Amino acid sequence: MKKFSTIAKFLHWSVAGLIVSQYVLAKLAENAKHENQILEQLALLANHKSVGITILVLAVIRLLYRFKVPIPGLPPNTPHWQLIASKASHRLLYGFLFLLPISGWLMSSAKSYSVSWFNVIALPNFVAPNESLAENLHTIHYYLAEALFVIAVIHILAALKHHFIDKDDVLVRISSRFSWALFVLVSVFVISFFGRLFDTSPVTTSDPLGGVDVTKAAVALPPSKQGRQSDLPLWDIDYSQSYIKFTGDQAGAPFDGEWQKWSAEIQFDETQFGMSRFSVAVDPSSGFSNDKDRDDTIRSADFFDVESFPEVVYYVDTFSSKGAEYEALGTLSMKGVVADVALSFSITESSTTKILNGSASLDRFNWNIGSGDWVDTDWVGQNVKVEVRVVAKP
Repeated sequence: MKKFSTIAKFLHWSVAGLIVSQYVLAKLAENAKHENQILEQLALLANHKSVGITILVLAVIRLLYRFKVPIPGLPPNTPHWQLIASKASHRLLYGFLFLLPISGWLMSSAKSYSVSWFNVIALPNFVAPNESLAENLHTIHYYLAEALFVIAVIHILAALKHHFIDKDDVLVRISSRFSWALFVLVSVFVISFFGRLFDTSPVTTSDPLGGVDVTKAAVALPPSKQGRQSDLPLWDIDYSQSYIKFTGDQAGAPFDGEWQKWSAEIQFDETQFGMSRFSVAVDPSSGFSNDKDRDDTIRSADFFDVESFPEVVYYVDTFSSKGAEYEALGTLSMKGVVADVALSFSITESSTTKILNGSASLDRFNWNIGSGDWVDTDWVGQNVKVEVRVVAKP
C-alpha cells in the first residue's frame, strides 16, 4: 500500500481543519451582528479573513508539492466513472480553496476594508471601493462557500464508502492517528482562540484618556469669532479642490476617509507669524470612509457623538519654520475636549493658485474617541493620520 507523505497529510488535514473553522467563525460573526456587538463582529471577521488567507497560502503550497510529489493512484479495480468523479471533485476542491479566499479578499477591498493577516501584514487592495461590486462579490463568496460544503460532504462520503463498503486502502493511506489529532487540534484551536470563545478579559475604560492633560471645552465657537484678529488677507479657498482626509487602522489594516463638510479661515504670511492664524470648523457627521456601517459607528456616542458635539474646531496662532516647511501649534476642540495638535505643512504658490499641504498625527484617546470596548487598539488603531490640502487663489 502506497501512502501519502507526511507533508501531504499535514497539508491535507490542516486545511480541512481550517475550512471547518471558517464556517464556525462566519456563523459567530453573523450572531455578533444580530446581537449588535459591532466590535465582536469586526474581530471575528478579521480573524475569518486571516484564516482564509492562511488557507490560500497552504493551498498554493499543497498544489506545488503535489506537482513535485504525485499522489498515489486509486486502486486498479476502481470503476472508470469513479476515477473521473475523483479527478473532478479534487479539481473542484482546489478551485474552491483558491476562489473562496480570493473572492473574500476582493469583497473586503470593495467594501473599503483592507485585509491584514492576523494584524501583522497588511495586504494590498486589488479593487477600489465599490458598493455594488462588494454586494456581488458577497453573493459569489456565499454561494462558493455553500458549494464547497456540498463538495466536501461528497468527498467525505466517497472516502467512507471506500473504507467501509469497498474495504480498500483509500482512506487509510491519507489518514493516521496523527492526522486525525491534527485535524481536531487545528479546528478546536482556531475556533476557540480566533473565535474569541474564551476572550473574557475585561476592557479597561476607567481612564480612556490615558492620563492626558486636557481641558473640557464649551460649545465650539465659529472660526470667525475665535482667537485674535488679523489684518492679513483671508485666503479665497476653492473647496472643490481642497480636502481634509484621515487614515485610521482597523484590525491591522489601514482605511481612508474624508470629512466632506468643513470651512476654514486662513490668514498666513511666512514673514508675519505674529499676525497669522488658522481657524477650521469641521462637521463630524460628514465623515465618509466608503462603508456605511463604519461611518455610522464613527458618528455614534462611542466615537464622535455627533448629536451632542456637532462641531470640531481647530485654531492656530502659533507658527514656526522647519526648514522649507512650517509647523502650526494649535488647539483642537473635539467631543467636548481641547488638546494641543501640531500641524506640519508646506505652501506652494503660482500665478493662479496657492496650495497648502499639511499633515498631523492624532491620538484618539486624547479626545475620548472610541470609548467602551473600542479602546482595544488591537482592532482600532490608537493614532489617526490627518492630511490637509487647501487650494486658494493667491
